[in-house]
Amino acid sequence: MPLKAAIRATSPAMPGLDGSTTMGLITFEDQEGVCWRVWKVETPSAQAHLMDAGFRAGWLVFEREDERERRRLADVPEDWESLPPHRLDALRQIAVSANTPRTGSTHQAPVTPRRDAGG
Repeated sequence: MPLKAAIRATSPAMPGLDGSTTMGLITFEDQEGVCWRVWKVETPSAQAHLMDAGFRAGWLVFEREDERERRRLADVPEDWESLPPHRLDALRQIAVSANTPRTGSTHQAPVTPRRDAGG
């Protein structure tokens, strides 16, 4: 099955939290027909020292459209936005897992009433 890709660019460019403009969003299908989104995350220079050294220059995020899986790639090719779908998929495969639980509810500990200090 041939891989397909589509570019969804943000238009007009929107300012990010650090004042930079956001990049486009690329969607593609892997060989199994699973749809993925990929975008680049830029690390604000003021926070770069807090990041793992491999991610200080930014990274690519690969996320399944159903949000069941997310991956990060630290070594971002300069031409990543123009890569064909099979190359994006190859990058996705070598990216490291960055899954975070995405559930609608969180486990909460039972509430225990506080005893008065007097007894």
